[in-house]
Amino acid sequence: MPIEFRKIVVSSRFSPPDSGGAESSQEIEYRMDPLTGRWCRLNVVRARRPRQVSVDTSAIGELAERARASCPFCPEAIEKSTPTYTQLPYKRLKRGDCWVFPNLFPFSKHHSVTVFTREHFKTLDQITADELMNGLNASLEYLRDVAALDPAARYWLLCWNNQPPAGASILHPHLQVLADEKPANTLQQEIEASEKYSREGSCYWGDLIEVEEERGERMVKHGERVAWIASYAPLGNREAIAIFKGISSLSRLAPSDVEEFCKGLMGVTRYYVDAGFTSLNLAFYSGPSDSDISKYFYLHARIVARPSPTPIYVNDDGFLEKLFLEPVIDATPEDLAASLRKYMP
Repeated sequence: MPIEFRKIVVSSRFSPPDSGGAESSQEIEYRMDPLTGRWCRLNVVRARRPRQVSVDTSAIGELAERARASCPFCPEAIEKSTPTYTQLPYKRLKRGDCWVFPNLFPFSKHHSVTVFTREHFKTLDQITADELMNGLNASLEYLRDVAALDPAARYWLLCWNNQPPAGASILHPHLQVLADEKPANTLQQEIEASEKYSREGSCYWGDLIEVEEERGERMVKHGERVAWIASYAPLGNREAIAIFKGISSLSRLAPSDVEEFCKGLMGVTRYYVDAGFTSLNLAFYSGPSDSDISKYFYLHARIVARPSPTPIYVNDDGFLEKLFLEPVIDATPEDLAASLRKYMP
């Protein structure tokens, strides 16, 4: 079944100030996600719009220094300041410098936090592939233990909010790890749409990798097990997608898959920092842990850049994103892919 990269282009015409009444225009692209039919809007000129706040990235370092003494995730405090499990064979899971323990304010029956570095504060370019790899592997070990305890919790979420603009309330780098009986909204939409697509006889995700490889516009790197693509219709700015070929669930990841992903992720984070972004969201979209649905759905991760933390910053979520679920994007995926290729190992 052919994948359709559909878009509608319109022009907004107006007379800018100080133009003497001359008309100007900006192009807006409406792009439709080929799988779900979800729409987003692109206008690259918006990246240059004025902001009535100054960028002061030194503030986050000052905040980190003040918060260090009361940080519950630092090594000297973590065993006194974090909750413990009551139904697993350990109170907390410790693997090297990684700790996994319950979230004190959960929004899932099984909701944990993985602290993956001893350091209280690290900028995005200081976090290493080994640290993230160890954190992901420790999180997966915990999720497998949850599956043995509660087989109905089949949908695993493994996510990263880096710094306050991405939703992190504690600066110490950490992951969010959840297991639910039902998939989150966007994941459910993608699974259902993937299954529907497969009725025509092929897997959308395999077809997507193939067509993006042929077109070359948004393919960043086609690795051994992981393909990196700039999303055609992004959910957020500078969105990169890592697709795990032939794997439908986090439960089926091998350590080598995690290692390949983390090395590629380092390319994304290096690009973000050089492009002026030091905050991000990352989420894995995983099929059920107890079933292999790779006939029509592949495990994938989405990474989006968020505003850099300053005392007051302009959030990139406005009324369209929050209330209409329609992202407004200020860089084309094609330009993103061209930039990201230079950073991939």
